[in-house]
Amino acid sequence: MRFLSLLLFLGACGSVNLAAIAQLSRLNPLTADPNGFVAAVVLPEEMDLPADGATLGFTWVSGDETIGGVFPLQRHTAFEGIEIVPRPAQQVLFFNLSPEDAAAIRRAQQEIILRQEAGADGKGSFSVFVAPCSRGVTDAPLISTFLRVEEGGPFLPLLKDFDIRQDLTQGQLSEVENCGA
Repeated sequence: MRFLSLLLFLGACGSVNLAAIAQLSRLNPLTADPNGFVAAVVLPEEMDLPADGATLGFTWVSGDETIGGVFPLQRHTAFEGIEIVPRPAQQVLFFNLSPEDAAAIRRAQQEIILRQEAGADGKGSFSVFVAPCSRGVTDAPLISTFLRVEEGGPFLPLLKDFDIRQDLTQGQLSEVENCGA
């Protein structure tokens, strides 16, 4: 069983930081403490993430069996001892799992390990998805994303100044949804 690389999605992937991806590829999602997972999103002040705008996916599929699921991430305006400094007219939002969801992922990790030890083969996925919206007009809806995978560890940059209007799958620009629409 292999877990797919840890990914941070913005509807589509953008200009990823390859050094951070290399560091994340060494992460073992089955032993990492879910209580230490924190995503940070730097975005213009005219943009926001709705209550359901950030989720973490943690699944393992073997045949017809799926272990894990998609978990909502809780929003925070700051984390003690963590400093990501935005540029003028930008804000930083932090997201982590609720204690209940972190415990559910820990149970899923243990169940997957037991299945693997019993010889089951499967594929895993570990991802973070954010879906920003607009509260006003912004000339440059650029977003940067970071991920911390262990408590007290560094924030690893994943996307840098990604224009969220860019649709990488079709090479076209798309509109950003209005918040509350």
